[in-house]
Amino acid sequence: MATPRWDTKKNRWVLDVCVDGIRKQFTSAQEGRKGLKEVNTKYQAWLMNETTGVKTVDQVAKQYFDDLQARRGLNCPTYIQYEGYYRLHIAPKLGKYKMNKVSLRMWQSVLNEARGQKAPLSKKVLSNIMALINSLVKYGYQNFECDLLRGKLFVPTGHPTKEKAILTKTEVRKIFAYESNKIYYPLFCWLLVTGMRPGEGLGLQIGDIEGDEIRIKRSVNAQGIITQGKNENAKRVIPLGSTAKRILEETIQRNKDLKLDTEWIFCSDEGGIGSQSTMRNHWNELKAELGLNKEVTCYGLRHTFVSLMKGVLPDQVIKDIVGHSLSMRTFETYGHITESEAVESAEIIDLTFNSITQAK
Repeated sequence: MATPRWDTKKNRWVLDVCVDGIRKQFTSAQEGRKGLKEVNTKYQAWLMNETTGVKTVDQVAKQYFDDLQARRGLNCPTYIQYEGYYRLHIAPKLGKYKMNKVSLRMWQSVLNEARGQKAPLSKKVLSNIMALINSLVKYGYQNFECDLLRGKLFVPTGHPTKEKAILTKTEVRKIFAYESNKIYYPLFCWLLVTGMRPGEGLGLQIGDIEGDEIRIKRSVNAQGIITQGKNENAKRVIPLGSTAKRILEETIQRNKDLKLDTEWIFCSDEGGIGSQSTMRNHWNELKAELGLNKEVTCYGLRHTFVSLMKGVLPDQVIKDIVGHSLSMRTFETYGHITESEAVESAEIIDLTFNSITQAK
């Protein structure tokens, strides 16, 4: 790197540089350290902008997120999650650097130094940040902004792996024995007996019921936007046993009794599309009323279903019912259930929940 010099003839600091074949001179008429600092500041500002034709990490990231938004929508969960990770953990550290000057070690330092505001980041969050970095570098490489990483990134050791909070059988029994007028109470029971994601439950319509099955065609995200689901396995068919059928029938009848002319099964108070925020509020109120585990979220009802079924259904059948993607490590095998397996699975689920809810 060039060093500033004091030009005695013109009484000013001068810094001559050549970067990527481009020559540039920076000057300052201030004497002493102030002038020296001004020259270096001018040089750094020029180095970080587009003058050299090489984009900064911030500039490449903006293009990456614009492209992601165009392909998957502004309300895409991946876009929302990745934008937050970038803004909080990557931009402050590397945003002003030239994309082609960021080394593997510098990217790794983002992971090594990432911190949460209230608690250490979990292993899963760090894995997601690492996935964003890899996607960002790949995007930059495809657009001739940088080279691929010369090595692999690693999630630092020692970060906590958050355990999935689930309900006990006693708590499940409390929920089914409870009588509640909360609009989303039937949805909580439904999530327990089907293992659906909360957004998938909110996205169900009467027309999705096909005899002894219900077909998942859509999901409702936290912004109230209808999406195609979390992954390619989200669109699937769920076998319906007597318990699940009863929940559907009673909920649809309740909507009619409330004079809600709606196609949504688990609708809002007005009969419109359900709200995840209101659903969460109702769940928190129900937990307080019944004294349930405070750590269990609405999504934890899905985890509870998997936990209850792991001992009574084959792993691959559970994986197919809950719609886990091929890359998930929940189970080692994966297979689409046949019609006979679907009927048998529905019966086993019924027996399991009957034994729980009828126990004394």
